[in-house]
Amino acid sequence: MKNSLDSHSELFQQLTPFLRTKLGENISISGDIKRLQGGFDTDTFALTILNAPAEFPSDLVLRLFRHPHEASRVVRESTVQNAAASGGHAVPRVPIDSTGEMLINRPFFLMERLPGTSMGETILSHPEIIPIFPEMMAKLQAGLHRLDPTKLMHHLANSGVEINHMKPTRMLGSITAIADAAQAVDLIEINEWLTNNYPKQPEILAICHGDLHPNNILIHDGKVSGLIDWATTMFTHPEYDIAVTKTILSIGPPEDVGIPKAELDKMLGMALADYMAQCHELQDLDEALIDYYAVLRVGHAYAKVIGKRHGVDLPYVAHDGYAWDRPDLFAVVTRIIGETTGIDLVSA
Repeated sequence: MKNSLDSHSELFQQLTPFLRTKLGENISISGDIKRLQGGFDTDTFALTILNAPAEFPSDLVLRLFRHPHEASRVVRESTVQNAAASGGHAVPRVPIDSTGEMLINRPFFLMERLPGTSMGETILSHPEIIPIFPEMMAKLQAGLHRLDPTKLMHHLANSGVEINHMKPTRMLGSITAIADAAQAVDLIEINEWLTNNYPKQPEILAICHGDLHPNNILIHDGKVSGLIDWATTMFTHPEYDIAVTKTILSIGPPEDVGIPKAELDKMLGMALADYMAQCHELQDLDEALIDYYAVLRVGHAYAKVIGKRHGVDLPYVAHDGYAWDRPDLFAVVTRIIGETTGIDLVSA
């Protein structure tokens, strides 16, 4: 498969005819498609369309998934975003998805482009907000965890989304399947540790974004204007969400942001400590659960990488270019698993 940059012109050529079939023959794209920062496992582009129907947003973001088998993610993400937006939350709605369609052989959807820039970009251009962004993230997360998930789960079920695929058991099931197929001793041990320590789920499930970090938060006029990238939404303990964000802040951005490593590490360390303090102030959290869910999340990444290295042929095994296979990120994964479980990671 061509990479996203090689396919840029081909993408443009396919997108315009697609939009015309959906919105009318007078539709055109104004200027070029602008690639956006981030995109851990997708490619995202900003574009503006001309001659759109009155009720249709002209400023859009194209979210392009990287593999044909990810079509189910389109339904899940677009349903989550539309349900959240209809409830009055600052989440971009998805007016068009790729049901029955592909662009450069990849599933996709088009969502409205909310005002503002990512918190990550804002921090670089306005470093004065560095001291307050951990608190902003913690408050945003706590507010999400307090929402009643009933309506969202109802919307998802009516759209054909299997709710059990949005619970931690799905992630654990993937690890089990890869461990069984790869027969890697350490991965089998990780799977056993996770299975034996799996926590009883709460009676009232929290809505967990599952990937909350500065690049997924939009800032406009000093305030949060949107929360994007709902690919890994879960219904479980709030501690799952905290564990994922804690891990992401430990790793840092997946791309060079122009800050010397020593300075960036110091900044991230302070931000992480502040974020965790704010989270504990805003929510009643169990540190043991945070540790468990951190291992579950990075254990899933570890399993996908090891599955790839062992040639395991399963749809959720890592594909070429999988970001967690990068040496620096993989080192964090192995450190978290090793420190928490005591398992010797011989496959690393």
